[in-house]
Amino acid sequence: MESGSGEREPPGERVESLIRVLEEGSDDAALVSAARRLLRRRAPEALVPLVRWLTRAESGTELYELLIAGLKDWGPAVVPATLAVLESMGEGEARFELLHVLAHCGARDERIYTALLALLEEEPFLGAVNLSAYGDPRALELLSGALDAYALEEDVADVFAQQTVLELGFAIQELGGTLTRSQRAKFEAAWRLREEWCETIDRWRGSRPGRNEPCWCGSGVKYKKCHLGEDRGRLP
Repeated sequence: MESGSGEREPPGERVESLIRVLEEGSDDAALVSAARRLLRRRAPEALVPLVRWLTRAESGTELYELLIAGLKDWGPAVVPATLAVLESMGEGEARFELLHVLAHCGARDERIYTALLALLEEEPFLGAVNLSAYGDPRALELLSGALDAYALEEDVADVFAQQTVLELGFAIQELGGTLTRSQRAKFEAAWRLREEWCETIDRWRGSRPGRNEPCWCGSGVKYKKCHLGEDRGRLP
């Protein structure tokens, strides 16, 4: 039997043997292959090992991306195993992946909602993204309060510095809320700062003049005597 990914599945391959591959921590290729087959079969007994591997997989790797997508697509059936693993964990960033799965799997469970509210307080950016995906308008009041409390980072030279404000604003609107006048002003300022920073990056990467050439700002002054120092201070 051949899978949709082009891999050939041994006839009668047992779920237990694939789970054993995960438990024994084989090489990366074997782990990816086993995880893909288990996700396709959606065997309930494979859920806990798959969820545990999500907490261990390195972000951006093939295994990580496979597990994130596959567990979300599995649907509400992932909730008991994911909550069990989440509750057994201490502090740490690996929890964020589990909360992402819970928020995006289509389930409605008060334990998920409570965990996402706690995430909003701990990490407003991640909380906003996941509460928006979860889709419960009860979160509007807390999201609005978080946006009011979060200050713009106007002096931070980072394209993502304003992302928390933007995601809080997006989440409020996605859940059917309306931004207040002050929130709208903050949201628009965050967007403007982000766009200005993106334009600066484009200048740096694309058409940054030589030291003795006219500055990109149009002043007619040599770049080294105009914006070179500022650009160096703001960009990596």
